Amino acid sequence: MIKKSFILAFLIFSDFCFAQFSAKYPERVALNLTAEPCNSIAVTWRTQKEVRQSVAQYTEESDSLNFEKLAVAVTAISEKVMLDSEVAVYYHSAVIKNLKPSKRYVYRVGGDSVWSEWNTFATAKKDPEPFTFVYLGDPQYGFRDYLPRLFRKTLTTAPDAAFWLYIGDLTTRPKKDQQWEDLFFSWDFAPRIMPSVMVPGNHEYSAVSKETRHILDLSHLWKAHFTLPDNGPAGMSETAFTFDYQGVRFVMLNGNEKLGLQAVWMDSLLSINANKWIIAAIHQPVYSMGGKRDEGNIRDTLMPVFDKYSVDLVLTGHEHVYSRSHKLRNGKVVGDKDKGTVYVVSVCGTKQYRMNLQYKDLLAKYSANVTLFQVISIDGNRLKFTSYTASGKIFDEFELVK
Repeated sequence: MIKKSFILAFLIFSDFCFAQFSAKYPERVALNLTAEPCNSIAVTWRTQKEVRQSVAQYTEESDSLNFEKLAVAVTAISEKVMLDSEVAVYYHSAVIKNLKPSKRYVYRVGGDSVWSEWNTFATAKKDPEPFTFVYLGDPQYGFRDYLPRLFRKTLTTAPDAAFWLYIGDLTTRPKKDQQWEDLFFSWDFAPRIMPSVMVPGNHEYSAVSKETRHILDLSHLWKAHFTLPDNGPAGMSETAFTFDYQGVRFVMLNGNEKLGLQAVWMDSLLSINANKWIIAAIHQPVYSMGGKRDEGNIRDTLMPVFDKYSVDLVLTGHEHVYSRSHKLRNGKVVGDKDKGTVYVVSVCGTKQYRMNLQYKDLLAKYSANVTLFQVISIDGNRLKFTSYTASGKIFDEFELVK
């Protein structure tokens, strides 16, 4: 009888210890680019229970197993967040600074002696050098069945990509934690090793007035899950921002609010730019190609700035179709050697719309009912854009030369 009681007590204690460990184990670990990707990176994660001191540890990558002894700790910022289930969880974020350009690092996150696995990241080179990144349209649907296949094919097609750029509408109902859980399921380990940047779509906002169509508030889970640059227009922290990456100036825009403010900010930002290439990203397209929509306010407010500074590429989503314009200037097709902008709409999730061909004369390629990912490479005066299907077949491709 004593032996059985001991075994029972041991099992109960073991279950308690495992539950405590599990509750503090880092989940939803995600790397994000910062405004200075050559010498810093951001990492965010979540725990079910409060951690007394959450930290990120990092050191330069080495083949020796002794690298752990060289790891430097960065104290994380932690916050308690209430979910729609009325359960509290804890999000942690750290910005790792003073890194060396063009170096590979290993890192892990955790606290209270409970750690994630060691993962890796690389910093950008300081000067213009060739690189590749991935562009993905709205995920939003198909998390558990279709999207894992596409994301895995993306990783194997572009394993050396510098980062993944998401164009918004990551989920449909941004206050529902289950949808974020499903999204991270579809990503698997990708966000732990592949830094990402993202702009918010309309579905990152949790309420819209039916009378005025005015967007009321950004979901608190957007900023909880990601740590993005805070160098954009006033009052638009982590939703509109900019960063330079090896000869490209990226302008990340929030198409849901304060377009006029962003236009002024973008004008100022691009007036002093030493980069050869300019790429803008915004959820809502300048030229709507899906459903019955037409984002005239986006076009009227932002396109004059795109034209003024000859922005090379504008990456968008929202329409749940694929379309790629010819090179355009002032709303008209121009020659390949002329200054102009290529506008792209793409979607990686399974929610699909019918094509709207109101701007057909401006298009070089268009299609509906296909899930895609795009690999974009910049090498000196050449930009190569390739769109792939989930099976890895080339769906569209073009080059820009300047």
